[in-house]
Amino acid sequence: MRIEDEINQKEFKDDYRRLMANLLFTNNWLNQQLIPFFRDLGLTLQQHNVLAIVRGQNPEPACFGDIQNRMVDRNSNVTRLIDKLIEKGYVTRDICQANRRMIEVRITEKGLKKLQEVDARFPELLAHFHKLSKEEAVMASNLLDKLRG
Repeated sequence: MRIEDEINQKEFKDDYRRLMANLLFTNNWLNQQLIPFFRDLGLTLQQHNVLAIVRGQNPEPACFGDIQNRMVDRNSNVTRLIDKLIEKGYVTRDICQANRRMIEVRITEKGLKKLQEVDARFPELLAHFHKLSKEEAVMASNLLDKLRG
């Protein structure tokens, strides 16, 4: 559906304002898909992001700074997120033996199993994106890269 129809706007002053409104609206739409998906799995989007980053480092640990730099939402409080994941038994946190100022985060077996559960259900979330062809998905992603660029 066109953004004009979604928000009951006759027209925009220019195409760039239309793009901005469309991006904001689409971001909100996407969050409305993501939040309940992850809530049903007992996670937040940000907690999943941290778990995925730490799993990507496995069996090596990830340090706080690396996690923060790789987060999709860089405004997230990594310390709080890791504390919640520790409470759930999904990660551990230790002081690095080589550099006592660094904190190492490792994924646990329980965390790996949680991500397997997420991975198994991920196709139902991605179904929303299959309205686009693979080529359109690549083009949209490339255009967003260019916009941030």
